Amino acid sequence: MPLLTTLRRAALGAVALAALVAVTPDPAPVVRPLASTYPTNAAKIFRWGDAQFFDNFISPVKPMWSVNRPRLVRDQHGMLTINATATSGTVSARLTGHNRQYGRWEARVRAEQYTSTGTPYHVVWELVPTSGYHCGARSIVLADYALGTGEAHMYLRNTPRTELTASKALTLGPGPFHTYAVEVTKDHISWFVDTHVLMTERRPEARTAATYAVRFRLVGTPGAQMNPGRMQMDWVRYYSLARPNAQSIEAPAATEGTYAAAC
Repeated sequence: MPLLTTLRRAALGAVALAALVAVTPDPAPVVRPLASTYPTNAAKIFRWGDAQFFDNFISPVKPMWSVNRPRLVRDQHGMLTINATATSGTVSARLTGHNRQYGRWEARVRAEQYTSTGTPYHVVWELVPTSGYHCGARSIVLADYALGTGEAHMYLRNTPRTELTASKALTLGPGPFHTYAVEVTKDHISWFVDTHVLMTERRPEARTAATYAVRFRLVGTPGAQMNPGRMQMDWVRYYSLARPNAQSIEAPAATEGTYAAAC
C-alpha cells in the first residue's frame, strides 16, 4: 500500500477518535454519603446547648470515676473501657460529683463479648440515686441488654416495685456505637436512642425527685461462668434544661409493670 494512503487513513482515524471522545460525556461521579455528616447525638438534634459537664476519655481514667475493679477499667484509644472476665463478676465505673436532680444526660456506648459458651454479661448505662438506692429502686436506665442479643431496654424503677419500660431493636454486636440519652424534668422523663425520642413518661410513678449519678456496668450473674466481654464509652455529657427542645418530644408512654428485687 502506498505510504501516502496509509498516512491519510491514519489521520482520518485520529480525527474520528477525537470526535468520538468529544461527544462522549464523562460518567457522572459517584457520590457516597458520609455517616459522619449527620449528628448522632440527641443534643445536636434537639439543641440542648453546650454541655455543662463532659468527659471525652482522651486521657487515663480520671480520679472522679469510682471503679470497683481498677485493673479491669482503663482508657483505651480515647474510650472508657470496662473489661469483664469469665470470673470477675460485675465491673462498674461510677461518676463521683456532678450529681444532678434534673437535666439531660447522654453517652455513646458499644460493647461486645469474646465467647458464647457461658452466660452473657448485661450492659447497663444508668443513672442511680445518690441516696435511697436499693435493689434498683428509683434508678433510670438508659440502656440494658445482654451481650449477644439485639434489643436494648430502657426503664425507670420506682418504689413500690413499679417499673416503666420500653425497648428498641438495635445492632448491638461489635463495632457500631449507639447514643442513649434521657431528659429528666419535674413533670416528665423522655428517653432517646440515636437522636430519636423513644418514650416520654408523665405519670406520677415516673417522678422520683432523686439526685442522680452516672454509672456504667457490665453486670455478671453470681456463681455463673461468664462470657468475657467489654463495654466502651466514647463520651458522656450532661446538659441543663435551660434551652427548650427544638423538636417535639411527644412519644408513647412506657409499659407499666413490676420488677423483682435485683439484690
